[in-house]
Amino acid sequence: MTLFGLVSPGGSPGCTTTALAMTLTWPGPVTLAECDPAGGDILAGLFAGHLPAPRGLIGVAFEASRGAAAMSAEASSQLAALDSDGRRMFLPGLSDPRQAPGVAPAWAAIARMLSSQPSDVIADCGRLDAGDGQPAGVLAEAALVVLVMRSSLRQVAAARPRIEMLTELLGGSDRLGLLLVGDGIHGSAPITSTLGVPVLARLPHDAKTAAVLSDGVGRRTGLEDRLLMRAAQAACAAITKAATDGQLRDLARTNGYVR
Repeated sequence: MTLFGLVSPGGSPGCTTTALAMTLTWPGPVTLAECDPAGGDILAGLFAGHLPAPRGLIGVAFEASRGAAAMSAEASSQLAALDSDGRRMFLPGLSDPRQAPGVAPAWAAIARMLSSQPSDVIADCGRLDAGDGQPAGVLAEAALVVLVMRSSLRQVAAARPRIEMLTELLGGSDRLGLLLVGDGIHGSAPITSTLGVPVLARLPHDAKTAAVLSDGVGRRTGLEDRLLMRAAQAACAAITKAATDGQLRDLARTNGYVR
């Protein structure tokens, strides 16, 4: 199926919360893979430490030397369910950032394993920085990479070098889009024009729902009717549409930037 990568420019724009909201509203079977080298948040956040912790990504990485079949078998045993029917699964990330150097040689193999899954995969790659420990192989393998950011000048400034890094990694910007979080003071068109990458969707500020997803605070019932989740559902539709040929160019033209 299709692999999607999510990254942030730093400054806590809510990349993991966005990935969770998208996973819980995705239109088909989907797996959320925590690929942030700084460590995963979901077991301690959404699940508040109540879900038994499989080895997750680190277990999969250990099987890299044994080949794709071993990795896929390990991945299936390391997934946790995010819903009752198993259509939305979760691959926990690293529990300690000191594990990242050990995983670094396996990112390319992990990327191939994720892209071969029978469901779509959303890879939460966290803050994009320079260095060998970044999940560059996952991002390079993705059909579409989405930079999650707030629409502030500080975030735009932080996004610019990350977009340059991603453009070099992806061999162009045809597989790159933006997702804005919060209301902000800058619209989609100026940000698209400034950064040269189209805005695919925008999620509203919804602190109560975000607290459920990020820290497990509050009731999880009725999430689908909340503002953030409705917007996430629309974002999923926009992002899957953008992954098809020609959609990013059309969006760029619509938002006032033609490459």
